[in-house]
Amino acid sequence: MSFLFFFLGFIMMAAGFTMVWKTAWWDENWGDVGAMFGLRGSSLEHWKIGGVILLFLGFLIAFGIFEAFFNLTIGQFLPNNQR
Repeated sequence: MSFLFFFLGFIMMAAGFTMVWKTAWWDENWGDVGAMFGLRGSSLEHWKIGGVILLFLGFLIAFGIFEAFFNLTIGQFLPNNQR
């Protein structure tokens, strides 16, 4: 794990945290997520779900466990020679 991965993960965690904390600000400045991607439902809910996902991925990248998590979840469906 290098400092660059930790820094990138920290930035992702900070962005995810602010997406959950200040959801209305993201909605006012970046717009409706549903209109961008053709989704239905509350735009604020989409910003919060995206923030939680970004926060989780940032945590995995910052602490160097993204590859292990990938191998335990999705990697089990790949053939052994491609892991």
